[in-house]
Amino acid sequence: MAHNHRNPDETRARILTAAQESFGALGYDRASVAEICRRAAVTKGAFYHHFESKQAVFLQLLEAWLDDMDQRLRTFELSCALVPDQLIAMTTVLDHVLDTATEQLPIYLEYLTQALRDAELRQLTVRPYDRFHRRIADIIRRGIEQGSLRPVPPEATASSVLALVMGLLLEAMLAPDSIDMSAAAAQSMRVLLAGIIREND
Repeated sequence: MAHNHRNPDETRARILTAAQESFGALGYDRASVAEICRRAAVTKGAFYHHFESKQAVFLQLLEAWLDDMDQRLRTFELSCALVPDQLIAMTTVLDHVLDTATEQLPIYLEYLTQALRDAELRQLTVRPYDRFHRRIADIIRRGIEQGSLRPVPPEATASSVLALVMGLLLEAMLAPDSIDMSAAAAQSMRVLLAGIIREND
């Protein structure tokens, strides 16, 4: 009897890569488990050994992408002492986001429209937004504490920063060749910060 000696970690990685390709080519809804298995050259049994559903694969891909963003943002936090400088520096990560989000972002938007009709899915899907909203609100609080920002409402200000970033990403998707994203993002962040930076007396 033949045995499959493929490394389980390798199989899992193949499934994730195949899922990413399938979602990108077909969209979340049309990318079936069978198609993912075909691209990964694995059986459905192998797929379900590693993932309980197509949704689980999607969320794993999303989580890995968000973890990468988290690490990059943390680097900017550590490299700049003042919060306004941190926020402006963070806009440079948008170039990387766009490089890696050419497929992820449209898939996420498609998935989000489905999730809005399903309470359980919606809760899972809005986690990335909540995660970065909390992170930015904490950064705003630090800026207020260090005196580099005015005493603005941290939650509302975080919403403004996220709205700016998400708007720029959508704009880049609609007109990717006509925008220098890095420059536009930094300039937009400076405009937003102009109203909340506490100037030295």
